[in-house]
Amino acid sequence: MKIAYIINDNGIPVFGKKGASIHIRELVSALHLLGHQITIFTAKRGTFTCPLEAKIVEVMDETVPLQDNHLFKNAYEKRLASEQRSCRLSDAIAKRVMTFHSQEAFELIYERYSLWSTAGIKAAKRLAIPFFVEVNAPLIEEQRKYRTLVLGSEAEAIEAKIFCGANAILAVSKQVKAYAISKGASQKRTLVIQNGVDIKRFQPVVQPARHQQVNGKFTLGFVGSLKVWHGTDILLKAFQLLIKRCPAYHLLIVGDGPQRSWIEDYVRDAHIGEKVTITGWVAYDKLPSLIQKMDITVAPYPSLDKFYFSPLKLFEYMAAGKPVVASRIGSIQEAIQDKVTGLLVRPGDSEDLVEKIEQLRSDVDLRKAMGRAASQEAEHHTWEQNARSVVDLVNLFRKKK
Repeated sequence: MKIAYIINDNGIPVFGKKGASIHIRELVSALHLLGHQITIFTAKRGTFTCPLEAKIVEVMDETVPLQDNHLFKNAYEKRLASEQRSCRLSDAIAKRVMTFHSQEAFELIYERYSLWSTAGIKAAKRLAIPFFVEVNAPLIEEQRKYRTLVLGSEAEAIEAKIFCGANAILAVSKQVKAYAISKGASQKRTLVIQNGVDIKRFQPVVQPARHQQVNGKFTLGFVGSLKVWHGTDILLKAFQLLIKRCPAYHLLIVGDGPQRSWIEDYVRDAHIGEKVTITGWVAYDKLPSLIQKMDITVAPYPSLDKFYFSPLKLFEYMAAGKPVVASRIGSIQEAIQDKVTGLLVRPGDSEDLVEKIEQLRSDVDLRKAMGRAASQEAEHHTWEQNARSVVDLVNLFRKKK
C-alpha cells in the first residue's frame, strides 16, 4: 500500500528531537517493515539525520519571513502571520499530495492533526481515498492555555471539518478520544491507539552506558522533555527526602527543555549537585543504554485537570525491563498495572513517591519481578502493532465500500 503521511506543523520536524518527531519516525518505520511505501509531506524536514525508509517532501512558504521581527509591529501581528502561513502551507501540501498521486496512486492519506491543516481531508476528498487523522492532544485548548491563538474561530472550524469528515480518528488516549467526540467526531470511527515502543531497541539485554557519575550508585532515572507538567519539581522534592534516608541514591535526568535552568538552580541551592546528573538531550539510539543505568524509573506527573498524554517514556522503561513508579492519572493507570509492572502514586504527592521508591529499593526481588513483568507487557505496545492496526482499519474500510 502507498501511503501519504502529512505533518503540517513547524514545531514537529520529521527529523526532530521531540517525542512527537520520534512518534512519526517510529510509526513510519513500522509501516515500512510491514511492506508499505510512505511519502511524508511536511512543513519542516528537520536538521539531524537518522535512517528512515520514506520519501520526504518538504513544502515551504517563505511569503513572510517570521524570524524577522522588524517586519511586525507587535507579537499579535507576528502570531497572526504565523497562523496565516500555516493555512497557506496546508493548501500547498494538499496540492503536492494530489500532484504526487498522479504518479504514486496513494491508497491512504494519514495525517497527524495540527491546528491549521485541512491538507489531508481536502486531498482525500478530491482523490476519493481514505483519510485517517491521528490526534495526540486537544490542540486548540493547548494553544489557548500555553501559547496564543489569534484565529480561534477558524481553528475550531478546521477541527470540526476534520473530526467530522475523517474516515477514522486515531486518538492517543481515551481522554483524547472523548475530546474528539465532544467536538463532533463519530464514536464508531474514533479509536484509541496509544504510543508504542520498539522492543528490538529497548530491551533488558542492552549493555548499560558507561557513565562515571552514575557507576556503582543506586540510580533513580527520569527520561523526557523538561517541562513543568512532567513533574520534575515533584521528583526533586522527593529526591531530597530520599537521600536523607539513603545517601547511596543518585538521580539521572535524561532530557532537556525549558525547566532545565530551574532544575539546575534547585540542585545548586539544595547542595545536591554531586548526587544529580543531567545529561541534556541525547540521540535516541543512546537512550536504551542510559535507561539500563537506572535501577528505578519514574514518571512523576502532577495532578492535572485534563491529563490526555500517552507518555513514550513509560513504554520505553517497561520494554527495558525497569520497574516504574508513576502517577495514577489518565492513560498511565491503564499502561501500568499497579504492583505488577510498577507502582502507582498519587499525582503531585512527593511523600507517596518517596514511599513507593523506597519500597522498591529495599526489595531487590520485587524490582526484578516488576522489571520482568514490565518487559513482557511492553510486547503488547509496539509500533508494529500500531502500524498493523492502521492497515487493518484500511482493509475494513475497503470491505465496507
